[in-house]
Amino acid sequence: MLKNLYTYRRYLLGSFWTDLRYRYAGTALGFFWVIINPIVEVIIYAVVFSQIVSIRSGGGKGISYVLFLTSGLFPYLAFSQMISRGSNAIKSNALYMRRSLVPAEVFVFKEGLLTSFSFLIYLVLLIPISLVADNPITWQAVLMPVFAGLLLLLGFGMAIPLANFRILFPDLGEIIPVLLQLWRWTLPVMFSDKNFPTWLRRIMSLNPPYYFIRAFRDVLIEHRIPPMEAWLSIGFWIIAFLLIAQLVSRWLRNEVKDLL
Repeated sequence: MLKNLYTYRRYLLGSFWTDLRYRYAGTALGFFWVIINPIVEVIIYAVVFSQIVSIRSGGGKGISYVLFLTSGLFPYLAFSQMISRGSNAIKSNALYMRRSLVPAEVFVFKEGLLTSFSFLIYLVLLIPISLVADNPITWQAVLMPVFAGLLLLLGFGMAIPLANFRILFPDLGEIIPVLLQLWRWTLPVMFSDKNFPTWLRRIMSLNPPYYFIRAFRDVLIEHRIPPMEAWLSIGFWIIAFLLIAQLVSRWLRNEVKDLL
């Protein structure tokens, strides 16, 4: 799989720049939609949770709820975007796959590159939000791009099997967006799990993106390096899903090709 990505690196980069240039072509605001969409979502959640429902982040350092929310919501939005677009990569590029030898993982990885552009904007937005919330930017924050890359790598490993299964089971195209919406509520994105019972936190920690979300808040809000258990969990899930992606892609390559 990695060999294929390296072999088709020029095609990958060329198609990435082309798609990036034309993704928002024809719209009045262009790339600004990458910023507008998450900002609107943050405003809605901030009003609902901090004013109507009166839920706070639980941090004892005066951190505003908006900072708490964005530090978890932005990574999850990028992750869900990777899953959603990556799982549709084979179907949307069926014509190219029928006429060329480019493997499916190249198209999925291209979606990861496009998502990384949005993720970079999200990380930049976190800086002024943090400063307005009177939360200083410390040296630990330099790890945010590292965790961003690792989170997208996890999404890449998940998207490849889903992209293959979506050709075999077209209904997945309708199921995946619903599952991504529900998945958000199983993670401490809009709420803090600090006051949850220990047994419940342990169950939640088995959720693959859990420690990724925690890691962003550790380096941005808590100003600390994530604990060893977080690094082990992050590494385990990335390796596990990349292996699954390799196996599924190899097993279903010919069958998927026949159905395109």
